[in-house]
Parts: sequence; C-alpha cells; structure tokens
Amino acid sequence: MQLLELPYPPSINHFYSYYQGRPVLSKDARTYRHQVRRIAIAKGIKPLMGPLAIRIDIAPPDERRRDCDNVQKAVLDALQHAGAFWDDSQVVWLLSIKHESQKGGRVKVRLADASPQSLSALGTTIGNDGSEDARKQ
Repeated sequence: MQLLELPYPPSINHFYSYYQGRPVLSKDARTYRHQVRRIAIAKGIKPLMGPLAIRIDIAPPDERRRDCDNVQKAVLDALQHAGAFWDDSQVVWLLSIKHESQKGGRVKVRLADASPQSLSALGTTIGNDGSEDARKQ
C-alpha cells in the first residue's frame, strides 16, 4: 500500500480555462499537478499495475459545501500525471470520506492493488454477502 498526504486541490469547476475555444488546464490545476508530482517523487512512488483500490480521506479547508466527487477527479488526475498509476480506468474500488474541515485543507490518499487483503488494509471489509463495510479509522 502507498500512502500520500496531499494539499487540498482546486475545485474541478476551476480546473480548466479556455484558450481559443478549447479547454486547457488552468494555472491552479497545473500548480496542483506539479505539487502532487513533487510529493510522489519524494515518496518514491512507482506506477502501480493492474486493478487498483483507492481510499481518499478529505479534510476541506473551510465549512463551505463541497462535493467529494470534485476532489476525487482532481486528485486522481494529478496522481495519474504524477505516475502513481498508468490510467484511471485501473481504479475498480474507490472510497472517499469527507472529514471535518482543517485550516488549509488536506487530502490523504491510500493506493493499493485491489486484492481482498488490500481492501482490508484500506479500512474496508468484504461481508459474506459481498457487501462492503467501510470502517472509520
């Protein structure tokens, strides 16, 4: 399992700007990708192969309403760009948990292969009926 602590991403609503009618990454998005890449390189992250399980713990920077799915998209795109995995189609299991706000915000990401042992390490058990039970850590 790989663990990364990342800064809170810019909103996916501000991830793209338009140049000559075409969408391009905004300056904030490029800066975030660069930050995530530096963190991944410092942690020695190598690309994971095969099906992946990812847990994202989100602590927003303030009390405003925020969507977990916006954070997921920004984080997964940045991790792919950083070389943590080859393609986000590898993700077969994804859990996001939003916690209380924290000054400046933060995101903790756990990446692992999608084996039952890895799912257990990510804080989930698979019940006899095949249902998933997320446990708080």
